Amino acid sequence: MVAISQSSDASSPLSRYQQFVAQGRLKADEGQAQAVTLLNTLFQELANTKTQPGKGRWQKLFGRASSDVSATISGLYLYGGVGRGKTMLMDMFASCLETGSYQRLHFHDFMVMAHNAVQAARNADAADPFTHAAEQLIKAGHIICFDEMEVRDIADAMIVQRLFAALWNKGMVLIATSNRAPDQLYLNGLHRDRFLPFIEQINSRLTIHEIARGPDWRQQYLAEISNWHVKTLDDDCTVSLDAIFARLTDNEPAGPETVTIAARDVLLAKVAGDVADTPFAALCGVPLGARDYLALADRLAGLVIRDIPVLGDAEQNEARRFMWLIDAFYDRGRFLIASAEKPVESLYTGSQWAFEFDRTCSRLEEMARARFGSDTQ
Repeated sequence: MVAISQSSDASSPLSRYQQFVAQGRLKADEGQAQAVTLLNTLFQELANTKTQPGKGRWQKLFGRASSDVSATISGLYLYGGVGRGKTMLMDMFASCLETGSYQRLHFHDFMVMAHNAVQAARNADAADPFTHAAEQLIKAGHIICFDEMEVRDIADAMIVQRLFAALWNKGMVLIATSNRAPDQLYLNGLHRDRFLPFIEQINSRLTIHEIARGPDWRQQYLAEISNWHVKTLDDDCTVSLDAIFARLTDNEPAGPETVTIAARDVLLAKVAGDVADTPFAALCGVPLGARDYLALADRLAGLVIRDIPVLGDAEQNEARRFMWLIDAFYDRGRFLIASAEKPVESLYTGSQWAFEFDRTCSRLEEMARARFGSDTQ
């Protein structure tokens, strides 16, 4: 077991991490262990507050003047490459917190909520829409746990500085994961100079920690398997893809999850950590666009997609969406495992998108050779 000198209790992130390693559910990883130490320190700072009469153990902190909270307890920003266990560590930390004290969100989902809250405040002629929005957003919990902080949209970049300043003023304690260091957020984005004050806030208010690169077990496994599985009369690939999904998620509990993308609800059949497993029809049989698939790729490290049919001119909409999906996962450096009726080169039989689909085939082949999923591009 990785040696960590810090004390723990039965419900702390540290104790759970040590238990998972002892049980063989996790492999000892020095980079992860260092991150757990920081999470445990933050957890103890939050928990070691005197309880006010009749209130839970987290209430002393948030019963104080909200402007004091962020100055008292620093948040945490964990970053590192895909496959370093950031989502797992965040889930482990959140599971130790009391219900009602925290929000566990994907950054993209929170920004959708944030834009809606700011717009509602403006519609209500609030004197300061950002302060009003912060008051509404923080009601669900002052401890905000973000997974995959990644700013690509100029609309997000233009509001985060004022919104998060208001949230910190209201007592937010922020824990975030990202594939990028803070200084690399929104890199080369339009009007990035307006975004830089937010980076300064992150660097000054949060402890910044890189989860050091270790053995990338997911990348090693992806190098051993095929990413394209052709169905036959005797084998619909269910068993093989079930096994692949379980291995890619380290047997984490999985379940259905509804994600909201540009105000559309998309049901993913199974999600565990940063990997989703869902039928082709759920992603390409519904009216989604290129930006929607990019948003999905920003949420995930990879995707298992099942039951891709032969696509002809009668399925030109589905074919076009599939091409957008592949473009998005290719551009973001995500892995994709699929089951299909035909090999890649025989999948499209139509004429409408014949030229464009050749590029899709080429990208799928390149994704297989490069074994996307080890780093974000």
